[in-house]
Amino acid sequence: MSHLFARLRIRALGVAARLAPAPTPFMLTGPGSSIELARLIADRGARSVLVVTDQVLVELKVVAPVLNALKAAGLAVTVFSEVEPDPTIAIVMAGIEQLRASGATAVLAVGGGSPIDAAKAMIACHASGRRPQDLDGYFKVRAPVVPFFAIPTTAGSGSEVTVVSVVSDPGAGRKFAIVDNKLVPAAIALDPNLMVGLPPQVTAATGMDALTHAIESYLSTLATPKTRALSVAATRAIFRDLPRACEDGRDIAARQSLAVASCLAGLAFTKASVGYVHAIAHQLGPLYHLPHGYLNAILLPYVLDFYVDGAASRMSEFARACGLGRDGEDPRSLATSLIAAIRRLNASIGIPTAIEQIADADVPAIVQRALAEAHGTYPVPIYLSAADCATIVRRAAGRVMVAATEHRSRAIGASPEKKEI
Repeated sequence: MSHLFARLRIRALGVAARLAPAPTPFMLTGPGSSIELARLIADRGARSVLVVTDQVLVELKVVAPVLNALKAAGLAVTVFSEVEPDPTIAIVMAGIEQLRASGATAVLAVGGGSPIDAAKAMIACHASGRRPQDLDGYFKVRAPVVPFFAIPTTAGSGSEVTVVSVVSDPGAGRKFAIVDNKLVPAAIALDPNLMVGLPPQVTAATGMDALTHAIESYLSTLATPKTRALSVAATRAIFRDLPRACEDGRDIAARQSLAVASCLAGLAFTKASVGYVHAIAHQLGPLYHLPHGYLNAILLPYVLDFYVDGAASRMSEFARACGLGRDGEDPRSLATSLIAAIRRLNASIGIPTAIEQIADADVPAIVQRALAEAHGTYPVPIYLSAADCATIVRRAAGRVMVAATEHRSRAIGASPEKKEI
């Protein structure tokens, strides 16, 4: 796709977004707000609810207080807990079957981005009578969806306020997005009590996911004064409170701050979208089975390195608004100060500097798919060539590349023998 055509398509998407603005869910916030949401679901007339979550949250009893509150409100409750990270077409289809069988009159997603995205895809397919892959793209959900609610248990994806559901297609080695205003929940709860048990590495990765949303949406060509204000507020909170939450997971004030920051960043990128960090991360996640936020955290400074020459003015404006850098610095220096601050934040919360799983033989396909996703879809501030994108991916991989078969199923933290290429 030519850059001219890509820019025209982005402009058309921007016009469409202004003509059909995304709704904002009713928000309950603070400790105990998840219990309030359970009562609200009943008050809105639901008789039965399907709770979409994952088995880990069930086993850790994170979901239990919510289930008890739903039952206490007089609702019949069915639980679908088969969601896994990066929910696949098969998981969504299994959830649709359970939704039909249960006869639920409402759906409540409880979890991180994966359960919320899975629930969104389920309600879209249930309403449309179509498969997830048939809804890939924009505004294809023609019928009303079942009333939908969400309780995020991580502060990162922002999926609780977005119009997007991301689904993995393992057969094709890709992710795709269902985008529709009908996917925004009617109401959400930002309850820090459900986040206190998150381990530091999950807190770090999800927090950096939210930061990536804030920064990419600020640098977007579709950004507005309103979305930029949301991005700045989210960024300031994340820089201040993410290290605190990683150090002390029971810091309720930090957890609440990050939950709100994630929500603000989600509202910003719902209107202004994201960029190359997401485009590349979407290719690496299914290929190497790595968490999306973790990938975003590592990729973000490498992508921003390439933005300095063409977008220093906007980056410096953002850095100044967020209180990063020093007074009197020129735009380029402020832009590099922003990148340095991100690298320091990553280091302080245990994010590595490289994605060692990336195999050199995979780079051409990663680049091709990333650019195909980004161009004409994401309002990036500058356009990268295939060579630029390949350089970013190789820098993010570190100096040592590995054979293509070694790392695709390797978990973070494992240390198999490396081969230099």
